[in-house]
Amino acid sequence: MNHSQDTSLVRLVDGEPVTDTLIVADRTGNQHASVIRLVRDNLRDFEQFGRVGFEIAPFATAGGTQSREIARLNEQQSTLLITYLRNTSVVRELKVALVRDFYAMRQALAAPVPTPSGPELVALALVEANKMLEAKDATIAELSPKADAYEAFMNADGTYSVGRVAKMLGRSQNKLFAELRNAGVFIAKGHMHNTPYQKYMHHFKVTPYSYERKDDTIGCSYTTTVQPSGVEFIRRKLGIPHVQHELEVA
Repeated sequence: MNHSQDTSLVRLVDGEPVTDTLIVADRTGNQHASVIRLVRDNLRDFEQFGRVGFEIAPFATAGGTQSREIARLNEQQSTLLITYLRNTSVVRELKVALVRDFYAMRQALAAPVPTPSGPELVALALVEANKMLEAKDATIAELSPKADAYEAFMNADGTYSVGRVAKMLGRSQNKLFAELRNAGVFIAKGHMHNTPYQKYMHHFKVTPYSYERKDDTIGCSYTTTVQPSGVEFIRRKLGIPHVQHELEVA
């Protein structure tokens, strides 16, 4: 990420002062293609002083914006590049300017940052505390309607039906049952079909109920509902990024 440019020749890139081949070409009256070719042809020499960063940079032309490759150079690399150029007066002027600007940049980076104290420190602490309170209030305002909606859909015993949880997670009920069976959370077969295995039981509630079979005998089956902790458990277990759907209270 590029930071603010402190001089016309040198800028900060990822905390390191650099210049580039385009600046060198412009300041010395050379074709940029020739300057960057010097770097590429002698790359092994340049990279004795660190990796040369090549990047694509836009530039304006009469026909519109175009792009070209430039090379970023640190202080040692830019000095080396200058030695490859003919020692004209403009090249010597650029050499002096680069030394001056790299030095100024390093001085600015080395300057100690004043540490706030006394009333200034208290004021900064109050500003930071207010920011935290504002952020907390915003979060509460955002989450409260969701919490109210989720509470409205709770059963009387404080659990959610699997269908409601499926809606929260952007699933159909049948798909959620299938995914929980495939994930080894729910039992897949037998009379305990679609109930949780014992190790996951604390996230669910299983309620038995009786029913009359066609032959007039009484059978027993089970209804699985989801504890509040189970909503987040299911989301994480199935790798769902977040609760996807808002709930609407009729």
